[in-house]
Amino acid sequence: MSRVCYRFGAFRLNPHARELHRSGERIALPTSHIDCLAYLIQHRDRPVGRDELTAAVWGRVDVSDVSLNHAIMRLRRQLGLSGSEQEGIRTVWGVGYRWVMDDTVVEAEDAPVAPPSPAAAEAPAPLPAAVVAVVEPAPLAAPVDAAPPALVPAVPRPASRRAWLWGLAALVALVLAGWALSLRRAPPPQTAAVPASAPASIPALVLPVQVEAPDGWAWLRLGVMDLVATQLRRGGLAVTPSEAVVGLLNPQLDVPTEDGWVRERMATPQAWVVRPRVRLAGSSWQMALQASDGHRALYADAVGEDVLHAARTATDRLLVKLGRVPPATTETSLSRVAEETAQRISAAVLAGQLDVARALIDAASPEIRGTPEIALAQANIDFFSGNYEASARGAEALLDRLSPDTAPLLRARALHTLGSTYFRQDRLEAADAAFAEGIRLVEPLGERSTLAGAYTGRGAVAGRSRRLDDAVRLFGTARMLHEQTNDAFGVARVDLNLGVVAMDRAQPAMALPILEAAAARLETLAVPEAWAFALRSIVDAQLMLLQHPAALATSERFWPPESHSRNTRERWWMTQSRAVALAANGRLTDAEALAAQIRDLSSPTDDAIVRAEADSLLASIALLRGSPETVVQHAQEALAVTLGPGNRLTMATTRLTRIRALHRLGRVAEAAEDVRYLQAQALEAPDDWRVLFIRLAEAEQAGAEGRRDAALAAYATAMSLAEATGVPENLVVVGESYVPALLAAGQREKAGAIAGRVAPWAGQDLRAALIQVAVHRALGDRAAAEHALRQARQLAGERLLPAELLGVADVTP
Repeated sequence: MSRVCYRFGAFRLNPHARELHRSGERIALPTSHIDCLAYLIQHRDRPVGRDELTAAVWGRVDVSDVSLNHAIMRLRRQLGLSGSEQEGIRTVWGVGYRWVMDDTVVEAEDAPVAPPSPAAAEAPAPLPAAVVAVVEPAPLAAPVDAAPPALVPAVPRPASRRAWLWGLAALVALVLAGWALSLRRAPPPQTAAVPASAPASIPALVLPVQVEAPDGWAWLRLGVMDLVATQLRRGGLAVTPSEAVVGLLNPQLDVPTEDGWVRERMATPQAWVVRPRVRLAGSSWQMALQASDGHRALYADAVGEDVLHAARTATDRLLVKLGRVPPATTETSLSRVAEETAQRISAAVLAGQLDVARALIDAASPEIRGTPEIALAQANIDFFSGNYEASARGAEALLDRLSPDTAPLLRARALHTLGSTYFRQDRLEAADAAFAEGIRLVEPLGERSTLAGAYTGRGAVAGRSRRLDDAVRLFGTARMLHEQTNDAFGVARVDLNLGVVAMDRAQPAMALPILEAAAARLETLAVPEAWAFALRSIVDAQLMLLQHPAALATSERFWPPESHSRNTRERWWMTQSRAVALAANGRLTDAEALAAQIRDLSSPTDDAIVRAEADSLLASIALLRGSPETVVQHAQEALAVTLGPGNRLTMATTRLTRIRALHRLGRVAEAAEDVRYLQAQALEAPDDWRVLFIRLAEAEQAGAEGRRDAALAAYATAMSLAEATGVPENLVVVGESYVPALLAAGQREKAGAIAGRVAPWAGQDLRAALIQVAVHRALGDRAAAEHALRQARQLAGERLLPAELLGVADVTP
């Protein structure tokens, strides 16, 4: 394999292995500092912004300036550079940093192949040559640490759906993160003893099993894989979750021949890669495990009449060779059969075959179906099917059976499922209580995977409740736990949530690279539902940045929804996201058709929030088509749904759309009622950036009532709030009505200033283009007005252009 390294002075940087050497001697630095140096060198042709650097290296929004400053200071000190002299790492004021060492040399080096270890020579008889692979030390690829909208009256906004779904990135696969675990029989509260000489944590990952048996045993490929991973984890190893490994492989689950390929893509350079093989010989099962860390190989095998017993025995023998004490076994015959059934169900779910999982439960005996493990499996199947009521009932019934004293871990996993279901039902207090109880049960047990899921759940609840600082803190704890358990999927899921937090803070430019990195990782791991949510969040960010064609292109990646999710509830959100992107690009008929589909076919109870979003979209489209009566009707339908604090933007923008329609109908007094309602809501969260839409509604109402000075004052406040966010979408939505008011008042200079502020987006956003038309026309600049009108016509699509702006000479695109 080829590695790209960098030499400068006496230093040599290997970004893949995350190693920095001075004159051949390794320098001890945190991996984040080495990644920071590598990123600066890789982009040495330009300055790298501080936000870009933190997003690329840490992939998260809760990295303080202190952390970045400390990393730069320590790098300069280790490299012998002076901050005052600005050599090597130069500070570019107002931007960030740039690598400026001229003698930097890029070189390629072939990775060495380790000689055979004596341990391999002394190992038991190896597997056949077709199974055994000579493994070289694998270079480490830098990890991708990354992990809506009500519509403004002119163009659908990207942020209103955020209130309902922003934390869904954690919960789209929240149960899945512990899915395999939840189907296993809970181990005793006591963890396996670890010899003092053993390392604190050995990373490992288990590949799908090579099965040599009739087709009816194909389920062993993933089922035994997960059993081996479970036993190794109980023995004290940090084992990558099975779903993450399965997601790494292609849909056919072809197992790669090189362990280095696996380590590089899972970002685990020193992990043990375990390759299981099982063979049916007569009535006996032969189980063999080959494990390699790139330097040595270990082998363990077992034979038995019961394939699962043989697999556990071989795994225990491997644990002994790794210096670990195998966990105690207290299984009964019933539990072994239940475990086999659970493993088959887990394999079916990992493969995305929910119907097969249900059939396995139906085929089990009543005694097996009555075990807690299978009951929890059924609740999880219901969850991933979108049947949240059934999932909640199943989890609640299971909790009545599980004692916190005798089955704390299994009870915690049931609470995890219940909390996830409550979250989807918008029962936030109940969800938070379930996750909190799960944390209390699991923390004494040291079971990090389940604990991380519970912290992620609480973070999602905090985000939906607008407690963003709490959300970031909880996600940070979850991320640390996922890192400790070598869970790339869990890290990506948390990073996705952190990107959503940035969106809720009106920071789409910061959120976008984090979301894109998380989406890339989730796509690699083949987690379709979480990946689709990441794409929908990217659509939101792109729309807030006025990148309308890019948003539409992103939506095409998860379209049609039935190809990416088996959850009916989630498919409606995909449909809504696609409709918003279509409307933002002027394709109103297509957007209307999708929104109407949501209204006609979704459940009024289970899909109430997305139906409100669809009505809000239809109201905005009706306003764009010049049908104010239809606007009022759809807006009223949207506002009939009870929305919580997390849906504040949906409420504000929908009422603003309705207010504009009422103004066009001459029903100014009725519009005033809506404005007063919004003002009361603003008192609950005066510091929320979404208040700018309420101030905008106040301004338009004052203008409609003939109170020009009050209108201009309210407009100025709304524009000041929009400027504070720096979000292009917020600037144009205020500017589109503020500029005409300024021109009507004869304040052309102020109108021109706003036109200049939004001019960078005049070629990509209809509203920004129309602002240019109005201002240039008022200033008498005919040529500029014609150019801006040409841009507007190119962008309009099916949207009507204001008649008062068509007075310039008729030009065509």
